[in-house]
Amino acid sequence: MIYFRTFAVKCYWYLCGIVTFQFLFLFLRNVGFLPLWTLIEYMQLCAFIPLYNFRMIPYLYDMFKPFLVSHLVLSNEAYVMKEFENDYFNMNYDYYGLNIAKLGQALFLCFCLGVIVIIANILIGFVYVVTPKESNFGIKIKGLVGQFRYNAYIRFYMLSYFDLTFFAVMKYVEGNQSTKMRKYATIASYVIITLSAVVPIFLMTIVCRRFEVMKIKHAKESFNTVVLKIDKQSRWRLIVPGYFFFRRLLTAVLLSMPIDNTFIFLQYVFILMSSHAYVLYLVAIKPYQSPLLNNYVLSNETFYSAVIIAIFIFSDATPELEIKIGAAMVLISSIFLLIFANFVMIVILMIKGKTKLKEEIRQAKLKRAEKELMEEEEEEERRQRQKREEEEFTRLPDDTSHMNHYDLNTPLDGDDLADPDAKPKKKKSRKNKNKNNNDDLAGYGGVDNTDYTSEMGNTTHTGINDTQEPLAGKKKKKDKKKKKDKNKNKQDDVTDAAMGPEETNKTSDELKGKKTKGSSDDPSGSSSDKKKKKKEDEKANGGKTEGQDDLL
Repeated sequence: MIYFRTFAVKCYWYLCGIVTFQFLFLFLRNVGFLPLWTLIEYMQLCAFIPLYNFRMIPYLYDMFKPFLVSHLVLSNEAYVMKEFENDYFNMNYDYYGLNIAKLGQALFLCFCLGVIVIIANILIGFVYVVTPKESNFGIKIKGLVGQFRYNAYIRFYMLSYFDLTFFAVMKYVEGNQSTKMRKYATIASYVIITLSAVVPIFLMTIVCRRFEVMKIKHAKESFNTVVLKIDKQSRWRLIVPGYFFFRRLLTAVLLSMPIDNTFIFLQYVFILMSSHAYVLYLVAIKPYQSPLLNNYVLSNETFYSAVIIAIFIFSDATPELEIKIGAAMVLISSIFLLIFANFVMIVILMIKGKTKLKEEIRQAKLKRAEKELMEEEEEEERRQRQKREEEEFTRLPDDTSHMNHYDLNTPLDGDDLADPDAKPKKKKSRKNKNKNNNDDLAGYGGVDNTDYTSEMGNTTHTGINDTQEPLAGKKKKKDKKKKKDKNKNKQDDVTDAAMGPEETNKTSDELKGKKTKGSSDDPSGSSSDKKKKKKEDEKANGGKTEGQDDLL
């Protein structure tokens, strides 16, 4: 155990050497600083994991302490503000050995780093003034001067954002103003907290407003580090810088929460859900320019999620020591894989170089553009198909309403309305009778099937030619008159059977008088004897009148 603790102390300097080497290598190779910034960002997140409300195995804290170099805690000893070496924010800071003196030393080094950036800007600007502008060295110096307007300052603020916000919120929660120095620290914390909320909103507003021109290289030179290696084809990919500030702001607030607070459980819930959400975002959106960069960032976030899941074992979830030792092994493996992924990325960039990396980015952009175009066409086709289906669906009720209107205009018989179940026998027999008559008429032979409308309004389908149509019309008319007289005589017989003899005679005489008056030769009518005689003749002849004999 003594060996591992000594190794952990030396790891401060090992990690400082790794970060310095990567910076120089990427600067000389000119392939971008994305691997370096990504390593520092995840080291910052992992370094503060022991500060959450968990009680880990004592020697396990030494695995996380070297990551404090990302917060400019460069050693295990404090060299400034030694009077605060025994002051801790709460017991979790005491377990981790992170006292107020170390945090103050880190804040002082952060201020010194800002001064170094300003001095470097002044020196490079002076060199640019005295160097010929047309020479190759002058062109390179001009590019460096452009980086200080304002990419270098924005990147410095992004790296120190977590520390500044964390120290300011922690001082505000502490609320101790017993000395004059503490009062100044409280005022500074108010200013830093305000800037921590305003500056990210300001930067994201600039990025969103200039989104349309961000595809042009010169239009994004002054703030390119905010959207470093991010594809600018979609606004959804601009969530990455906004999420960077949002996660660190809330993490700093949760780390400053007292351990006796009711909502202390929100620490673990937030860091777990935020990490899983970002993993899903990286898988679905793929915000970076090439698959290599997307896979690299995704691997780092995956290992960080594994660390968060394993840290839960050190809560009150289980008291078993064997399970906690297994979780500790998972933690150590995840941390090692996080560093190893960065090492593999550096080797790949060294082999490929700037030219090949740019070609891969260009090919990846073309493939993504083609894929997005196909998806847009499919979406448009699906939208048009859905629109047509909606139009057809809305047209169906109109057709149904027209059909109902026609059905209402169809004439119905009174008997059908009175008894819907009754069968129209009369209409059916009449139709069949007309059909038989049509068959009889078609027996004469015909050449053309035509519709013929009779005087009664019935329509028959005949096959008689044009020369036979007048003869057929006369024959049809004569037959229909016969049927009419027969039906009339049948009604007279029914009337005679239903009435008495006298009423029958009277009714028959009246009917006969009306019927025979127009057909008799005497215009003045006839006597009662003649009526009786005619009546007897009708009975003898089967109820036929003189007018009917003439017709027959």
